[in-house]
Amino acid sequence: MMCYLLLSLLSFFKPKLFLFFFLILGMSMLNNISWMGLFIVTDSIVFVMLVFMMLFIYGLIIISELSSSLKFLSGMLILFCFFFFLSSNMLMLYMFFELSMFPILIMILGFGAQIEKIGSSYYLLFYTVFCSLPFLYVYYKSFFYFSYCFFDFLLSWEMMFVLSLSFMVKFPVYFLHLWLPKAHVEAPTTASMLLAGLLLKLGTAGFLRILGSLNFIFQNFWVFLSLIGMVLSSFCCLFQSDSKSLAAYSSVTHMGFLLLSLSILLLSGKTAGLMLMLAHGYTSTLMFYLIGEFYHSSSSRMMYFLKSFFGSSLLFTLCFFLVFLSNSGIPPSLSFLSEFLVIASMFIVIKLFVFIVFVYFLVAFYYSIYLIVCSCMGKKNVNLISNVSGYCIPLVIMMFNVFWWSMFY
Repeated sequence: MMCYLLLSLLSFFKPKLFLFFFLILGMSMLNNISWMGLFIVTDSIVFVMLVFMMLFIYGLIIISELSSSLKFLSGMLILFCFFFFLSSNMLMLYMFFELSMFPILIMILGFGAQIEKIGSSYYLLFYTVFCSLPFLYVYYKSFFYFSYCFFDFLLSWEMMFVLSLSFMVKFPVYFLHLWLPKAHVEAPTTASMLLAGLLLKLGTAGFLRILGSLNFIFQNFWVFLSLIGMVLSSFCCLFQSDSKSLAAYSSVTHMGFLLLSLSILLLSGKTAGLMLMLAHGYTSTLMFYLIGEFYHSSSSRMMYFLKSFFGSSLLFTLCFFLVFLSNSGIPPSLSFLSEFLVIASMFIVIKLFVFIVFVYFLVAFYYSIYLIVCSCMGKKNVNLISNVSGYCIPLVIMMFNVFWWSMFY
């Protein structure tokens, strides 16, 4: 396996070869380590995320992106995320967690179209710095014993809050989410795809690793915060006129749902959380990809101009339909299965909060359907390239894949 890693590093400047060797490396590691029960440095959760989602997203970027600089930065981010998923030392985990900011920041500053990109970069940097530095304090207070392989520390509430704060910014939970819509709106399409599909998963993977020290006493705060975040950010989606901003707030609602499933502290909640991560990774990547392709052809992202897809390209319309229906949790998509499992797990613990989740589903379904209806109508012909929508079909297949069901059960 080490030879595949070296080959992929040597072919770093040839994106297609880099992807090919990385895919072989991931598959061999999945075969040798993950499914043989030797969960010493890595676990199966990390590998499913790593192999299937990261490489599928990177493959879509290689095919669709024309700029070689953006391909290079995407490869760098993929590499940092790979080492983040593999590190067993908490300090290495923190280091690669922070390094993942670097390529995204260059993408926003170097390839963003508007002057507001400077403000969004400030948001991104300061949120990350202020919430990530306390992590090192906890590491120091634990006498450098942190290793998530044997992570059974019982921390105080304050320590637990400080430790999880740096991961919460990358979720991002509501009240720490302001950098996300700003970064998405200013970023190029490739950076938005990586930001939604991969960078938000770093926070969830990090939180999964510190769940061992999350006591039942500490969980109530995160459950409460996730429920507030789900409802408030779904209402924020209703008032968006920019379709990219709507997709960003939609990511915040799904991440709130994911935090809820992880905070329940049941095995079914953890499984549902992993599936929700995968579903959100594929769905949000495709949402930003399709909105970006419409923007490239019509120079507008406003919801009022997002129309006449049926007359322009049937394949694009079908992909758009499937992606936004999956976003609202329609069966047989992976989103539906994971959200159903979260609700079933929550019924066991807290019956009162089902009403709040019902409000969330009602609003989420409304804005997804509204966007679909807007995009269909109209007589104007948009000059969409048919091949462009064909690139995203593998991700649509992964999004509605029954293979996941058989794997988890």
